[in-house]
Amino acid sequence: MKPDALKAALEMLDAAAVRPGLAQSTMEFELAHHLAKSAFAKKTNIARSMRTEFLLWLSGKTDIRSAILETVPRETGGKGGGFFVAVFSDADDETVCRKLGAKMLSPALRKEGEPLALERISLSRVKN
Repeated sequence: MKPDALKAALEMLDAAAVRPGLAQSTMEFELAHHLAKSAFAKKTNIARSMRTEFLLWLSGKTDIRSAILETVPRETGGKGGGFFVAVFSDADDETVCRKLGAKMLSPALRKEGEPLALERISLSRVKN
């Protein structure tokens, strides 16, 4: 799928594509999601959308442009690299795969996160 078509499909699904290697555990994704939801609940969110707020937390950034650059899947020389998809709508896995022209793979993620990775996420908005 071409980048513009992928971007449009992700927007329609209210989803974000995340490059592999950014997070090494499901705990990192869960923490970023929890903190994004919490930011909206407390009205301390930086982004207007949940998916962008999630990317800010996952990347450990406070600038939307740099968070997107950090998380976006990289080109793989036409080989069709994989990526994780974080979906914030009620779309089921089958619908997501069909709309993205993708197939579901079992992620090679650990359950538990490394302390430094979790710290990068959770402390990204602590001010000096």
